[in-house]
Amino acid sequence: MHVIDTPAMPPATRDAFLTLIGPERADRLQDAARRLRRRLDGGTLWHVNSTAAGGGVAEMLHVLVPFYRALGVPVRWAVVDGDPAFFDTTKRLGNLAYGSVQDADRLRPGDLDGYTRHLAAEADRLRTVLGPADVLLLHDHQTAGLVPGLSSVTAGVHWRCHVGVDAPTPGSREAWAALAPLLEKADGVVFSVRRHIPEELAHHRAAVIPPVLWPFAPKNEPLPADRLPGLLERCGLGPGDAPGYVLADGPRDPAAPLVVQVSRWDRLKDMHAVLTGFAAVPDAHLALIGPDPASIPDDIEQAHWFEVCRAAWTALPPGVRRRTRLVCLPMHDLDDNARLVNAAQRAAGLVVQKSLAEGFGLTVTEAMWKARPVVGSAVGGIADQIDHGRTGLLLDDPHDLAAFARLVTDVTGGAVDGAALGRRARARVHGAYLPDSDLLAVTGLLLT
Repeated sequence: MHVIDTPAMPPATRDAFLTLIGPERADRLQDAARRLRRRLDGGTLWHVNSTAAGGGVAEMLHVLVPFYRALGVPVRWAVVDGDPAFFDTTKRLGNLAYGSVQDADRLRPGDLDGYTRHLAAEADRLRTVLGPADVLLLHDHQTAGLVPGLSSVTAGVHWRCHVGVDAPTPGSREAWAALAPLLEKADGVVFSVRRHIPEELAHHRAAVIPPVLWPFAPKNEPLPADRLPGLLERCGLGPGDAPGYVLADGPRDPAAPLVVQVSRWDRLKDMHAVLTGFAAVPDAHLALIGPDPASIPDDIEQAHWFEVCRAAWTALPPGVRRRTRLVCLPMHDLDDNARLVNAAQRAAGLVVQKSLAEGFGLTVTEAMWKARPVVGSAVGGIADQIDHGRTGLLLDDPHDLAAFARLVTDVTGGAVDGAALGRRARARVHGAYLPDSDLLAVTGLLLT
C-alpha cells in the first residue's frame, strides 16, 4: 500500500470551473462541500484503488482528489500494491464481472484465498494511516477484500464498482459469488450504471454515480492550433514518418477522414475486431490508440491483446493495412500522454468505442466533450451516455461488424451530420458528467 501525494487544485483553476458551470450550480456545489465537511467532522475521505496510472479510475481520481481539496473537503488517495498472482486473480475477477464465460477467466482453487490474504495484509497497512472519523471509498474488485478488515476501524466503508454486465451470465454470477460475501459489512455500494447492480447485492444500500470528466485536464483542455501538428506527428497521425511505438505501413493521408478508438489493449475493448470491421469502410483512416502494454502493472493481459491486434493488423489486405495503425503511447509522463490522446481525439472526424462490455465509457465522454461524433456499442454506460441519433450512434450488437462498418461509413461518408451530433454531445457532458455532479452525489450518499 502507498499513499499518492496529490496537491489541492489551484484556486484559479477551481474558480474557472465555477465560472464554467454557472452561479446556480456553483452555489449548490459549495453548499454540498460545506455539508460534506460537517459530515466528516474532522475525518478524511479516502479513495483506495489498485493503480495510480492507466485506466479510468486512476484518471478520475487524479481529478477528484485535487477538486475536493480545492473546495475544502479533506481527502486522500491510497493505492493497494500486489504481485503478479494477485493481479492475475483480479484481472479474471474483472473479466467475470463483465460477463466472461471463457474457461481462462474462471477462478482456480486457491485464487480467492490468495486474494483475501493479500488484501488482509494491505488492510493492516492502511489501518496505520486511518483515523476513526475517516470514510473510505474503495474502488472495484481489486479492493473488495479490504472491507472485512476495515469496516470496524473507520466511520464508514463504501465500495464503488466501475464494471458490470447488462444481463447476468454464469461468469458474472461466479464473480459476485466471490465478491458479495466480502462486501457484507460495507455501509453501501456504488455503481456507475443502475442495471449493473447484481441481485447478490440487492439487499445493500446502493447508489448510482457515473464517472466524470475534468474539462481543464491535459486530455480535455483546448489545444492551440499551432501545437496540434506536432502532437499528431508524435501520435503517428501526421504526414511524416511514424515514431517507433506506432505500427504503421506508410503515412496517413491528412485529407482522409480519421477514425480513432482510444482504449486499453483488452479483450473487452475488442480492438482487433475494430480492425476487421473497418476493412469494409471506404476511404477513411483508422488509429487504435492504447498505452504502452508494459506500463500498466494491474493489467497483465495488455501485452497479449496488443499482440492479438498486431496479428489482426498484419492479416489485413495491404490496401486496408495502409489505412490503419496501432499506437502504443508512452506512459512515463502522464500529462504528455494525455495531450497526445487529446490531439488524436480532436483530429478525429469520428471516435468509436466498440466495447463488448463497459462499466462507463470515459473515452466516450472525452470525445463528446470535444464535440466529436461517437459510434459506441449499446452496452453498459455507453448506452446511457449516447442518445442514439442525437448525441451519437449506438451499435445494438457489438459483434455485428457489418453494422459497425455501416454506422462508421454513415458518419465518415457524410450521410449523418457528425458536427450536429458533436455539438449536442458536448452539451450533454456539460450538463451531466462534470465533477460537481460527483461531489453532490457523494455528499448525498454519505448524508443519507
